[in-house]
Amino acid sequence: MSSDRTIELLLASAHFFPTHGGAQLRYLRYIPGLRTRGVLTRVLTGTPKLKKNAPPQHEGIPRPPAEGQSPAEEIPEGTPIQRIPLPATAGWRRSIAFNQALLRFCRQPGYRPQILQLVSSLQPRSIFWLPQMRRLGAALVYAYTLPLKLPASPAKRAIRRQTLRLIFDQMDCIIVNSPQMQDQLRALGVTARMEFISNGVDLTRFRPARDAAERRAARQSLGISDERRKIITTVGAVHPRKGSDLLLEAWSHLAGRFPEAHVFIVGLRKDLTYPKLADFRERIQHLCSASGAPERIHFPGLVRNVETYLRASDIFVFPSQREGMPNVVLEAMATGLPVLLTPFVGLAADFGQAGREYILAPREAQAVAANLAALLEDEALCSELGERARNWVRDHLSIETSLDRYASLYYELAAKTPNAARV
Repeated sequence: MSSDRTIELLLASAHFFPTHGGAQLRYLRYIPGLRTRGVLTRVLTGTPKLKKNAPPQHEGIPRPPAEGQSPAEEIPEGTPIQRIPLPATAGWRRSIAFNQALLRFCRQPGYRPQILQLVSSLQPRSIFWLPQMRRLGAALVYAYTLPLKLPASPAKRAIRRQTLRLIFDQMDCIIVNSPQMQDQLRALGVTARMEFISNGVDLTRFRPARDAAERRAARQSLGISDERRKIITTVGAVHPRKGSDLLLEAWSHLAGRFPEAHVFIVGLRKDLTYPKLADFRERIQHLCSASGAPERIHFPGLVRNVETYLRASDIFVFPSQREGMPNVVLEAMATGLPVLLTPFVGLAADFGQAGREYILAPREAQAVAANLAALLEDEALCSELGERARNWVRDHLSIETSLDRYASLYYELAAKTPNAARV
């Protein structure tokens, strides 16, 4: 899809690089493809929270860029990015500062986006700012990428549900990346328009190694040169929701049985930076030590070449508790890896069929270990699962299809806005 017309899209999130989550990273990757379709994108973001800054002793986490700057390898070339200074701690002051800056940015002379898309978590306090955003003349879009976790208290739960309904129903469109996400919002009572657009995978970047030499080079870059060694990889922050501890507990059942196996946990060490995760950090440290093979557990931190880690790996495991449509699972499948999942809130049919395109194991350490052992012992099974996974993503989840859907939606919404004269 290409167009002679152009529209202006503003992606707004209180955090993109260096503290982005999967959703922010995915939209950054979409920018070049949207540009070829006439959707010109700017990014408005803020400085990181203090607790998200990397500790000096952890080299795997990049330092935040200076104000107004962002690493070129993360922000697509030619993409204007405005980084605004925000208070270093979470709370009302940070939310107010970001929303005030967003309104000022959209009111500046000579710039009126047709689409304003929010890619951050919507907090209850957002309800005070959305009416002003609606008066900017742009279509207001929200990317709903992670299932809600409501308070346990019935009273707080009821208040939060009502507040969220009021917030979501001010959107011109909510984009969901799985039917399960849409069902959750409808069950909440949200009546706003929703569009389901699957995540797309760049099949040129995420692919199997072309030959033995490329795979060997990828493994050597990770410090694993012996082909007899098996690499089990997961990608995601070291955090309770991501199930990092479940994988390490499963590893304790495998380490002695498979002395050539290694585990790579690729992602931000949130357990090292969040004070509230002190107990979880101790659990991670205990599990590493108790496994009997801590030297075969690797924490490379946040990396920019995740495709190299996937290409070097033998098995991909994703033990998360709650997700939307995690792109990293699709990327592992596109790379031709056998994928092991545990059930999580938001698990969608877009991954294919359990037992065919991936393995679904009960969320219990011994069950995860047993399924990993079966894969470690059966190269033919790994190859078969990996091939089916690659074919599934190729046939159903190409990035080009997703970009066409996004561009079509943006043009439709833009044509209905007060700023539509320039479309």
